[in-house]
Amino acid sequence: MMGGMNILPQYTEYFHLSTATKSLNTATFYIGGCMACCFWGWLTDKYGRRWGLFWAAVITIVAAVIQALSIHVAMFCAARVLIGFGTTASVITGPAYLAETLPWNQRAWGLALFDDFYYVGALVAAGTTYGSFKIAGTWSWRLPSLVQGLWGVACILLLPWMPESPRWLVDQGRGREALAVLAYVNANGDMRNDLVRLQFRQICDTIGYERDPMSTWEMLRNRGARKRLIITATCALFSMLTGNIFVSYNIGKILTRAGVTNAHTQLLVNVGLSAWTLVVSLCGSFYTDRMGVKSAALLSTGGLTVALFIIGILTRQYGESDYRPGIYATVAGIFFFSTSFGFGWIPILFLIPAEMLFFRIRATGMSMFSLVICATGIWSNFAFPVALERLGWKLYLINGGWNILFFAFIAWYWVEIKGKTIEEIDALFDGVKHSNMPDVEAVLLGIVNDDWKARIATWMKRFGYDR
Repeated sequence: MMGGMNILPQYTEYFHLSTATKSLNTATFYIGGCMACCFWGWLTDKYGRRWGLFWAAVITIVAAVIQALSIHVAMFCAARVLIGFGTTASVITGPAYLAETLPWNQRAWGLALFDDFYYVGALVAAGTTYGSFKIAGTWSWRLPSLVQGLWGVACILLLPWMPESPRWLVDQGRGREALAVLAYVNANGDMRNDLVRLQFRQICDTIGYERDPMSTWEMLRNRGARKRLIITATCALFSMLTGNIFVSYNIGKILTRAGVTNAHTQLLVNVGLSAWTLVVSLCGSFYTDRMGVKSAALLSTGGLTVALFIIGILTRQYGESDYRPGIYATVAGIFFFSTSFGFGWIPILFLIPAEMLFFRIRATGMSMFSLVICATGIWSNFAFPVALERLGWKLYLINGGWNILFFAFIAWYWVEIKGKTIEEIDALFDGVKHSNMPDVEAVLLGIVNDDWKARIATWMKRFGYDR
């Protein structure tokens, strides 16, 4: 939305915005996000995932109304802080909820769709700003501001029909409720389904292991936990610095330097870019589980690097000219950039931390992940616009250069996790799975004997889950 609003003359003239104040209005979103990161993970662990989603939606709705009613920069910035807080709170809670609740064989696809819906919102925002461009007066920017709150309203209306996370329920000692949720999402409510009982036993074993008073701190000191946190942090960092924030929030300036100077045309390109990226990200979501997150990250980062070099070279060559094929080629380069980001980084961005972090640190780890995103967002929203003004086309080449380093780190350090339940991922990082039950995939392939069924039946009777 801010990318489109920064193009609107009604918005920039009403607030008398310079490059610095434009950056401030955008960066305050991330300041609010940093605030949410300080304690929202703890709250969602204590009160539940649905509770966290509800209050995140309420905060976002209130903030959208305040932004729409803003009469000066300070009020607008305060609203952006609240929107950043509410949005980041939902980002901390949402992926954790999906990772813990979705069926194991649909988890990667479902988590990939979570970030795809950023572009549903982006498309609505771009379309709204394009349509409101023709509105005289302040409603040209107040209307897009108000539309932000609609998603929070939809969330509140849907929450009563959504189950709580079964892993959170097990951690709270509400095992029968957790078993019912697992049966509901995996087997149409059949609590005697073998795969449901197998997953339930894995969850109970793993969370029981993590509940040891010393286990959280011990696991934070071990190599496997550190590797999870480093991959999570670098996922957040790389997603922000591969060029997406730079391109999306400064699309107007980038198009101007490419030779597209008409504000109406820039808004139209912004709508087309959002629509195209949504289509690409949906396609990427369907292939993420087949490719794996590491391969998707490498493919996406490689494409982004090539795209930045293309945009930089074409901007240098044709940015100051009226040669239309050169201008069109530069715009095509921007679309190639968005294609690369949408196909890989968008589907895996929240999938990686939500899947790799174990339950005890999942919400807190999502807070750390969001903090890295927000801190990087604050820096990049002030640094990139100034750098673009001073360096021009050279900035694209510099950004492409450090993307090569990101590509090398992903290839060397990241771990592939496709085809595993959350509990089975432990073996990839720790060298041991914290349950003596077989892997779900091994059961489906028929490469293990059926004695685990009798062990689960005995265990469930002992703890009263068969009653």
